[in-house]
Amino acid sequence: MDAGPRDPWQPGPAPWLTADAERPAAFEILGQKWTGIILHTLATRPARYGELSTAIERISTKMLADRLRELVEAGLVTHDQLPPGPATYTLTADGRALLPVMVLRSPRLPRQSGRRGQADGDALPT
Repeated sequence: MDAGPRDPWQPGPAPWLTADAERPAAFEILGQKWTGIILHTLATRPARYGELSTAIERISTKMLADRLRELVEAGLVTHDQLPPGPATYTLTADGRALLPVMVLRSPRLPRQSGRRGQADGDALPT
């Protein structure tokens, strides 16, 4: 016997509120440090490991290797060996689909200049 609609404020499962099992895993990967920067860098073109390391100046080699491995395992990046030459990392279709929703910098934050702690337009200390 159906008791009618359930009170949404009472404890218990809400049948209209479900979580996709894949989403938490995706957000876990995307929430990690350097992941967004790596994806953003690969958005311009495929790149070799050394090119990525040079383009992302402050990332350690271990961190870059770890993040690339995770992105490949998640299906967001491919790792292809193109003969003759070094391996290349490329965004997959799933990786490209994330680009529009990834906000790497809020427009409300001041853009950083070359000097640490100085926003564009700020006077340099004397």
